[in-house]
Amino acid sequence: MIKPFRFLAVMALVLTVSCSAAEQTSVQNEITAQSKKLTVEESFQQWQDGVGSPFELLSEDMRWTISGFNKYAGAYTREPFEEELIEPFNERIEEPLKPTQWKVYEDGDVVIIHFDAETTLINGEQYKNSYAWFFTFEGEEVTEVNAFLDMPAFEKVLEIEVE
Repeated sequence: MIKPFRFLAVMALVLTVSCSAAEQTSVQNEITAQSKKLTVEESFQQWQDGVGSPFELLSEDMRWTISGFNKYAGAYTREPFEEELIEPFNERIEEPLKPTQWKVYEDGDVVIIHFDAETTLINGEQYKNSYAWFFTFEGEEVTEVNAFLDMPAFEKVLEIEVE
């Protein structure tokens, strides 16, 4: 009779350790997922404060896709994205674009941020837009972004003549 009790005691210990390990893995996964969301939130707070940018999260081989059916919609690698969109946009603004409010959602390796941003253009007009960016993380870097925004407002900025 002693042996069955030892067997049960050992099995209870094994189950306790297994459950504890599974719970620890679950907590680690939650912390990892949470840290991606927090990373994006912190990046946007730094952007708003003028001391950082969410573009710092992008990997060198990132892919940025703009949804829609206009001349700027499509997939970009880093260099064309910067040369064809970011640099021309930045040439037409008086001060850096700043997010004004945002909400962040997380699902596995994807962090979704819905935000509004605004700035003053070189012609004195105000630019305001609403964005939704879907960041796909691989490790600590964003490798893919799917972006949704008011494209006519964005296009209007790129149509401004630069002297």
